[in-house]
Order: sequence, then structure tokens, then C-alpha cells
Amino acid sequence: RPHYAVTTTSGPVTLAALDIGTNSFHLVVARLLDNGYEIVTREKETVRLGHGGGDMKELSADAIDRGISSPRRMQRIAASHGAKVRAVATSAVREAENADVFLTRARREAKIDVEVISGLEEARLIHIGVLQAVPAFDQRMILVDIGGGSTEVLVGERGETLAARSFKLGAVRLTDRFFPGGTISNESVRDCRSYTRSILATFEREVEDFGFDVAIASSGTAETIARMIHAARDDTPLHT
Repeated sequence: RPHYAVTTTSGPVTLAALDIGTNSFHLVVARLLDNGYEIVTREKETVRLGHGGGDMKELSADAIDRGISSPRRMQRIAASHGAKVRAVATSAVREAENADVFLTRARREAKIDVEVISGLEEARLIHIGVLQAVPAFDQRMILVDIGGGSTEVLVGERGETLAARSFKLGAVRLTDRFFPGGTISNESVRDCRSYTRSILATFEREVEDFGFDVAIASSGTAETIARMIHAARDDTPLHT
């Protein structure tokens, strides 16, 4: 059936969501419909807000500057569509001891109130998002989202979270720890794999107990890996 925009006396309802991640910031502007939503525009900017191979205890001054410049631009984009921004920050900000500096500047300079969410809330929101994109609602899934600072792993079914964990295993964090300067060796790859497996082993029993029908990976890292595998096997366009 046809889709109709949800409207008020001032016009269609348009919302904007901003994800402030460790490596990149994502903005989605969407128009609400009577039975879903329609994407108006998307923006992505690599900011590299967080860094470090261990705990990301401090946001550097230049990273904060970059982290404020990007939301200011995205705020203007959202405003041009008449949308108010709802912003959440994840691993880099929730671990930083000086997070208040970033949050205060975002509020003052970019006119955005940023909510810092926990790793478990991040996993829950990712789960909801995946269910909008992948036809797996009736299947028990294991979901893995690889971010810059953390990786969220969730077992869910029919929108319900059965088990979830957030691990400090992000792509930026592991790169800084095991491949500083972009230098890769057989030994560093082996050490990184061993470390990652040892951390994930703490969740292995729960995954085995619940079981799953389908495995889903999300995020830019997962998409890049999928494109690499697809390119090696097939020269047809990848479905996205």
C-alpha cells in the first residue's frame, strides 16, 4: 500500500540521528511515514575521536576540535531539513576522563546535547537497527558490531535480547595496540588473534547455551571485509 508521511500542523515529521563513534560520526535524517520511515540523507565523516591501545582515558585536544567541527556541520544539514538532532556517543567518549570537555563544547558550539550510552545499550540499539535492515526477525541471531573502540556481541530473537556483551576490541584500539604505525607482521597478527580470542572466550559459553540460527556482522569494518571476500570470489556488484 502507499506510504504517507506523518505530519503535524507544521508539516512532515523529520528526525535526525547522530552516532558519535570512536572512529567515525554518522548522521541519518529520516522522514516518518505511517508505517515506517524514509531516509532523506546520510552523512559519514571519519573523525578518529578516540585513540590508544588500552583504555581510552583521554580525548586529545585536536581530536576534540575535530569532534566538534563535524557535529556543527551535521547540525546544519539536519536543520536544513527541519530536523532536530538526537545524538549518542559510544566507546571513546564513555571511557574518557575528560568527556565533559567534549560534551560541554558540543552543547555550546554545535548546539547538540550528546547522550553517552553504555555498551549494552549500544548493543540493544544496534540490534533494533539490524532488524530494520535484515529479514531475520523470526530467527535467533548472533550479532557482532565492530566499532572503532569496542565490539558489541548480542544473541537475540524476535526483537528480544537474550544475552549481550560489550568488549574493548574496536578496530582503532586493536590497530594502535598491535599494529602501531600500520606495521604488520606474522607475529603481530598472531598476537592480535590470540588476544581477541581470549577476550571473546568469556562470552562463548552463553552463546553456546542459547545457540543461533544466523550470524550477522554490522559496521564499516564488516562491510569492508565482505567487499574483500566478494571481490576475491566474484566480480558482480555486491548487494548493499
